[in-house]
Amino acid sequence: MDRNPYAPPAADRGEVKPPPEPEMEGGMTLAEAEALRRAYLTHEARLQAVGTLMLPCAVNVVVGPLTGLVGVVALLAVDMEPAPAPVLARLMIVMVGLLLTAFGVMSSVGGLGLWRLDPKHRTLNTVVATVWLVTFWCFCPLGLWALYLLRSSAGAVVLSPEYAEARRRTPHIRFNSHRETFRALALLVLGVTLVSLRAWLG
Repeated sequence: MDRNPYAPPAADRGEVKPPPEPEMEGGMTLAEAEALRRAYLTHEARLQAVGTLMLPCAVNVVVGPLTGLVGVVALLAVDMEPAPAPVLARLMIVMVGLLLTAFGVMSSVGGLGLWRLDPKHRTLNTVVATVWLVTFWCFCPLGLWALYLLRSSAGAVVLSPEYAEARRRTPHIRFNSHRETFRALALLVLGVTLVSLRAWLG
């Protein structure tokens, strides 16, 4: 029997395959990006908590120049005072002001970068955490924790361009970071307590 040329085409009863998932830049699918985010959400929140605690240190952007200005005024007044303080001490005030200003700038830029998980600021944040560790006794526990988070293998993943792209493609995945912020604050309180005990006992 001849086939009716006006009949509708026969349905294809073969296996129907779903369309492939759209790939992201770098060849990563949305499912892979979601899996990557979920695997490192805790580390991501901990890094953001450290970045949050870096931001208050940006107050040195104001304190530093004021301290340096006091040192400059003291230097200019050396010849006016009957019993001037040592010039070296006044130069030290100026140097402290410059150092505080630099630390404030690094803390503000690094803190914002870490809160945004910007891969470009990993080295800067490492410097700030090292300054915490070697300069401020009360920041020692927090500095150690921050260095671990930054330089660990998980930190290398979270602060990578690939992870940044995964975060951009998965805004629906969110994590409550308040618990990690409280943990970072607890480390800071521990450092202050240790310094207070050391001063009290020593």
